[in-house]
Amino acid sequence: MDIANGISHPFLFFIHVPKTAGSSIFQFLYRVYEDRIGLFYEKDVNEWNQVLQQPDLPFDCVFGHYWYGLHDSVNRPFEYTAFVRDPIEAILSYIYFINRRVGEWPYLTTSQTITPDNLSDLPEEMINLYFRNYQTAYLAGKQNASAEETKKIINFHYPILGITEMFHESVYLLKRRYNWGPVEVYYVNVTPNRPTRKQFSKGTIQRIQKLVNVDTQIYHYAKKRLQQAIRSLPSNERELIEQFKKTGRLP
Repeated sequence: MDIANGISHPFLFFIHVPKTAGSSIFQFLYRVYEDRIGLFYEKDVNEWNQVLQQPDLPFDCVFGHYWYGLHDSVNRPFEYTAFVRDPIEAILSYIYFINRRVGEWPYLTTSQTITPDNLSDLPEEMINLYFRNYQTAYLAGKQNASAEETKKIINFHYPILGITEMFHESVYLLKRRYNWGPVEVYYVNVTPNRPTRKQFSKGTIQRIQKLVNVDTQIYHYAKKRLQQAIRSLPSNERELIEQFKKTGRLP
């Protein structure tokens, strides 16, 4: 599946789950697919459904913030991928990301500030939409998905589900599966200087844990799955990953 040479390959639905290294991912993804990558935000869902039905589909990948399910319209073989992140870290990062753009979010006034300590004071609608097991919602395509049904979707449609904390390993496996050309990428921190989890009380962290209990199960499941895939690689490929971590480059 050589993108550069136009050899047939499955259409890739690359879901960008918020706060899972999307800026770093997009660095290399755009270079891999060039004009064959579609950015989800450029069209609404109905427009994408029309585009994906075209027999001469102008894209090989759609990247962006959307939930699982967009494949219902595509008429060629497809696969999904995404990255997931330690759920506590993801929520903390999401909170401070929202605060930097507070005027853009529903349910919030421009003078309002969210903190991990006052998260439970937000309107229930906002908590459910943006925070409660939000990573699972992206992967499963609906709110309140159980861990078991989400695992089934992952096993069936996500041959590789990346882990933000195993960024280089994840990129290597994606490159290997989709036969991408050389990759050059560096991890980008787009929410700098935010407090760490150690700076919050045990009670605050426990309240967040209750919000992301399913996300936590999915994260550990995906991490174990990825670790098993890495262990199964020959030693020379594992060495390539170590070099990738040092240089940011894969031949």
